[in-house]
Amino acid sequence: MFSAPPQYNFVLNPYPDERLSRCPFCNNKTGQRKRPLVIHVDPVHLITLNYTCRYCEHCDLLIAHKHEIEHILYNVFVQRDPSAIGNRYLIMGTVERKVWREASKRPQTPIETLTQARRFKVYYPELRATRPGWYRDDEQPPIMEPPPSQEWVKDRSARGREGVEIEDDESGGI
Repeated sequence: MFSAPPQYNFVLNPYPDERLSRCPFCNNKTGQRKRPLVIHVDPVHLITLNYTCRYCEHCDLLIAHKHEIEHILYNVFVQRDPSAIGNRYLIMGTVERKVWREASKRPQTPIETLTQARRFKVYYPELRATRPGWYRDDEQPPIMEPPPSQEWVKDRSARGREGVEIEDDESGGI
């Protein structure tokens, strides 16, 4: 489906408080690159999002911040299809800025978008950071669990009511 050659390595940063001014792989300073990302949201939504990523030139690595992506997705889908909020999504690759501009003027089919998209060379799993502090040489620092999503979650009030059955009290009294 992707006809263009792969471009960039990619990783998603799940920690809202970590901005990654240094590359998590080579420790070189990161810059910024604004790239249109192609995102698939279950079940059938495909969007392109012009997003500013952190970028390590040495590793050719784009770093996106999960909470920012989810905030933008929430704002898009609150208008477009609220039932998609909280569904799984996958950042599939990038498209050229020219393609993104054309798509904003004339909506494209998913096939048209994907044929012009470039998948990532390497798609790393979400970053995991270790807890800071002093540890003995033979001790591994524990991994910090990323915080749960705040906006990109299914409606909890509706889930809380599912399966609760209220019985009628036919006696008419208390």
